[in-house]
Amino acid sequence: MTDFFEVDEKQKTVKILNLDDFSVEDLRNYISELKTEILRVEGEINKKENLKLNAEKFFK
Repeated sequence: MTDFFEVDEKQKTVKILNLDDFSVEDLRNYISELKTEILRVEGEINKKENLKLNAEKFFK
C-alpha cells in the first residue's frame, strides 16, 4: 500500500491523501489495496483475540 501514501513510523499514522490528485483507476486500485489491508488487520485482531482467550483459559 505504500504506493498511495506515506507512513509516519514514529507516530504509526498515515498521512491523509488528497483524493483529487488520483484518477478513477487509481482510486479503484486504492480501494482494492485498502480492502486487502482490512482483511490483514482483521486476521491480526482474530489472532490476538484467540491468544487472549487461550491465556484466560490457562489462568482460570
